Amino acid sequence: MYFDDEDRLELQYLAGGNIVEHAPVFSPDGRFMFVRCLTNVQVYATSTGELTRVLDDATAPLISLELDLKKPELLIGCTSTGELVQWNWRAGVLKKTVSLKLGSGEPTILTCHLMNLYKGGDTACAFVTTKKKSGEQVNYFVVNTSTGEKVDINCGLKLKVRTPLVDVGKGHFKYIVLAQGFYIYFVNYVTWNFCRYKSARQHTVTCVRMSPCEMVAATADTEGKIFVWREFEEQETMTNTLFHWHHMEVTSLAFSPSGVSIYSGGHETVLVKWPLATPEKRKYLPNMSSVIRHIVVSNDNENVLVCTEDNAIQLVSGSNSIIKSTVQHFTYETKDKTGRSKFPMGLRLNPRTNTLVLNGRSGHLQFFSAYTKSMLYNLRVVDHNYHSEEVDRIIYNTRITRAAFNINWMATGEVHNDLENFVEVRLKFWQYNEKLQSYILNTEIDLPHEDGFKDIIFSNQFQVDSLRCATAGEDNVIKVWGLTESENIYKRGKMWSCLAQTSYRNLPIGSLCFSQDGSLLAVGYGNILALYDARNPRLPLQTLSCPPGLDGVISKAQLRLAQTPLNGARKELTQQRQQLWALLKTLVNSNDEKLVNQAKELIVGPPSKAKLVNQPESASKEAVFRYIMKMPELGLHQKLQLLRRFGVECQVSHPHRNRLMEHLQQRELIPQTTRLRLRKLDARLHRLHTRHRYKAKQRLSHLNKRRKSFEDLVPQDVMSLFSVLKLDESTKPKKDTKNKSKLDESSKAKQKVKRIPAEAAPLQGLAQISQVQFGAGDQAHLVAVCTESRVLIWNLLTLRLQAGLKLSVRQLAFDPLTNLIAVITKNDELHVFQPNVPLPLYQRSNLPKTHGLAWLPRRQPKQSSINVDWQAQSTLLMLTHSQKIAYLAPPGQSPSDDAPAPITLAQNAETENLLRYATFGIHVTKQQQQPGESLEKSGPLIVGRGHHSAVDAFVNLSAHTMPAMSLICNEFVKSLLTPADSASRHSSKAGEDAPLTNGGPVNGNGLSHGHSDDEQEEGELEEGDVTRSTLDTRKTLLEHNEKLEDLLPGGETDQQALDDRLKIITALRTKLRL
Repeated sequence: MYFDDEDRLELQYLAGGNIVEHAPVFSPDGRFMFVRCLTNVQVYATSTGELTRVLDDATAPLISLELDLKKPELLIGCTSTGELVQWNWRAGVLKKTVSLKLGSGEPTILTCHLMNLYKGGDTACAFVTTKKKSGEQVNYFVVNTSTGEKVDINCGLKLKVRTPLVDVGKGHFKYIVLAQGFYIYFVNYVTWNFCRYKSARQHTVTCVRMSPCEMVAATADTEGKIFVWREFEEQETMTNTLFHWHHMEVTSLAFSPSGVSIYSGGHETVLVKWPLATPEKRKYLPNMSSVIRHIVVSNDNENVLVCTEDNAIQLVSGSNSIIKSTVQHFTYETKDKTGRSKFPMGLRLNPRTNTLVLNGRSGHLQFFSAYTKSMLYNLRVVDHNYHSEEVDRIIYNTRITRAAFNINWMATGEVHNDLENFVEVRLKFWQYNEKLQSYILNTEIDLPHEDGFKDIIFSNQFQVDSLRCATAGEDNVIKVWGLTESENIYKRGKMWSCLAQTSYRNLPIGSLCFSQDGSLLAVGYGNILALYDARNPRLPLQTLSCPPGLDGVISKAQLRLAQTPLNGARKELTQQRQQLWALLKTLVNSNDEKLVNQAKELIVGPPSKAKLVNQPESASKEAVFRYIMKMPELGLHQKLQLLRRFGVECQVSHPHRNRLMEHLQQRELIPQTTRLRLRKLDARLHRLHTRHRYKAKQRLSHLNKRRKSFEDLVPQDVMSLFSVLKLDESTKPKKDTKNKSKLDESSKAKQKVKRIPAEAAPLQGLAQISQVQFGAGDQAHLVAVCTESRVLIWNLLTLRLQAGLKLSVRQLAFDPLTNLIAVITKNDELHVFQPNVPLPLYQRSNLPKTHGLAWLPRRQPKQSSINVDWQAQSTLLMLTHSQKIAYLAPPGQSPSDDAPAPITLAQNAETENLLRYATFGIHVTKQQQQPGESLEKSGPLIVGRGHHSAVDAFVNLSAHTMPAMSLICNEFVKSLLTPADSASRHSSKAGEDAPLTNGGPVNGNGLSHGHSDDEQEEGELEEGDVTRSTLDTRKTLLEHNEKLEDLLPGGETDQQALDDRLKIITALRTKLRL
């Protein structure tokens, strides 16, 4: 699959929709709430927070959503393109779609609010603000929502350029309050008179709100001040009251339905309730999960919705301020001023439940199920209070930078670095508790490394015995941790302690990885790959490094062939391909050392040792020149060296000559830019901490010395290249541009070029290792190493470099099920390949920026090869910079489409094999039928019966691993009921089953009683009835025997099923003899 081939996969989004961008809406009775998420309207039950319905008929993002005043069952939304969508939200039916007719052009709708105003339509009119182009002033209109026509009004208000903040009073006092910057407008939408005011000290207004039952309005600004406005029709009678508690900007205001109190929230993560009569008796609800964005109060004043910036909606009781429920989607990280990554640990997979784990709200990890597309829970890792943002300061909170997962353990690394004090580093080990269904802190280590973590990894994801954990720090030290007996007298049991630590030449650590069996530990030190024994990692067993080459990584030879068209290749291309392939085979099979040495010198030889190759003919010089200039991987200096070796001279036009001369002088001869940069770095050294200042000064001084030596000697070598471009002063430009001048081969050979000593050579960038990954299964001996410009595959059996790919990898994810490696390059390209055959199975360009990758195993793998479908076993998930989880799939397909069939607790024999591969089918098929079990396997499920352990298994399952209730409730309830037509059948079978179970009849609780009332009644039966019953039983058994013998197919391939049927027939014949 190449970039220009047809790609049938589409980039789709699994999670990450923002449900708190706009304020939600309550239903009239407060039982439901409506949430906008781009083009969808999600209807949630207020009491449980369960999603009941999705209205997805809008074609563009919704900017407003309100209920009609006279028809409360009608939900009206407006899109950014000017389309009004009306739903009957009780029935979930689209009623009408109306386009707004606002005149010429295509203006963008900024706000839309319904008014208590009806102008010849069934629905209320709306106050709409629009803007055509950026920089133009905002226009406003009153439209009829039934027809979309404009309503003529006479108002002299002229708005400015900013997007206005608007709220409309729908009660007895019909006013519109608008705010633009520090200007506040009050408009009466009956008379269309308006008044304009300025905020105190001209602070920017952040939110406005109208009281539902009084002529009272509230505004808030960036200084945290709240002003309550009264009698604002005239400036002489206007009064406002200051409410001030917030020290940062207020983000939301909401009046209670009675207008007695007002709610406010901001960056302090505190919900404040102000009584308007006595504001000093305010009440607080502190420690909300994040910054408050919106506050909505229900009509009965019983519930208050608080939307926080971490993408959560919390339902708070209006009377006692207790959080009732929470609607939590994919958690967002709060924006801060530090400029650091929001997801430093990337995207991780918990092997216990195959859930995605990533950074959530500050100091938390969020566990997200991709199968059910639901947020499971947030785990608090950092045991510190959250520090809210301040206006003039940058607040640094403790961040979780690394995490690793085992089936029973979790390791987290947290760092607090405020760039002023000593860095706080903590390593925590968490153990999974089956009873609590959560992780419990087991061991906490303070300062395991200095300055932070580079990587944390467990030796095995699924094993617990002899488990090891390796951590790499910014101090270039690797520590290996293991489970030991606790020495604490207050807490006995297992705890984690350091078993060994090591480093290698004090080189920086790029990445580390354990082999599949956990016996080897591979570490990337700079450009060196070191292999350790995981049990004793003090000295490396082997060290592997890449050979130097043209690009500083490996020696390479590129063979470029024309790509085969989709409909077949042309004859001339096929002939060229055959000739090139024959030439390549001849070169490979040749034992001529002289030819090989000449090729090596041509490819990797330094300029001082480069010899002049056989000069091409004059006719082919132009082709050689064009081919060399089209090589994008070579720089200008390297292209000039190749041209010089081939004896090709170029003529440059006079305008380009000056530009090239200036470029070479600045970059090579007189590097003024480099000198200026070094001076700036020297001037910034005082900003560093004293612990780092001396080391930085030493490095900078060493760099200056090498650069000075290079500047003194390199012109002698570079000046010889000027003759190629005719830029030296001793030559003059040619007048004849057609004839190419030739260099004298003998004089060129006699020319002596002074070599540059090693100590004066410029600094060459080494290939720093950024990722290390072992293979799995039959490819466990292969190690993939990612550098700045290459992906190298090492074979540990031969200790040789097996393959190399020219990729600049930024993120890497490995799938142990299929041995597939997925990488995202710095150019946002996706490449999927296997280590043993490093040819791309799939490639895709123009992907969004990503924070991390993860392979999610399918619950029901596809029976197809990875060459046909590379996502047959696992799905590749990506965490984008827009805080969404994306995946590649055909249109209309998602990772949740491979869900198993609904689980039936009373299964037939034909479906048992299918249930074995279901997610929870093992609990149903665990209890196999024994030879002495009853003839009839189906029947009602009795809860007290011992051999039905499936009930206990389902009851004891944790909430976040339980399948959806719609899959199991229906069958579970059916299994507890006995059909009326089969009641007599089950009662008649009870006596027959008794000899084959435990020697007696079984009651409803699974207990047998040898002397029961039933046996006494059977003993009192008359002799004729006994004979008649015996004959009926014999006939029934004979019929069953004939049916089972007829059911035996000739082509039966299931040996277990045949054995079961033979056992049943044998038991029947035994009964017949009796």
